Amino acid sequence: MPPGQEPPDIDPAALARAEAAVAGLSERYLSWAAADLVRLEDCLAPMLSRPEEWSERLGPLFAIVHDMKGQGATFDYPLVSELGRRLCRLLESSPDPTAKDRERVAGLAAAMGRVIRERLAGDGGEEGRRLLADCL
Repeated sequence: MPPGQEPPDIDPAALARAEAAVAGLSERYLSWAAADLVRLEDCLAPMLSRPEEWSERLGPLFAIVHDMKGQGATFDYPLVSELGRRLCRLLESSPDPTAKDRERVAGLAAAMGRVIRERLAGDGGEEGRRLLADCL
């Protein structure tokens, strides 16, 4: 929208329907996220045990993490989005990762898993802050 232009009027009934639709999808988010997490872990495990396969699996892993990152904040799981953002940046900067890079990738993936499995919605409270601090 150009600067100085007023936003268009939004029909309150349409907005309420959209919010209800998102709320309905939110109930299913954790099952989607859990399925994505299984895909992430299945993709990452051979990369960690056989680093020579890193480059061939990097694209699929990045796509999974990127999708998870995009969905997290939409469904009140901003920790998934933040950890996913960090993991995406690390994957982008590590086409030939060191052992330390691989360890950090594994840590970020594990932290995303904890958020989903422990249902750490919103900021995750103290546990969420601890996870973010541990994954710097």
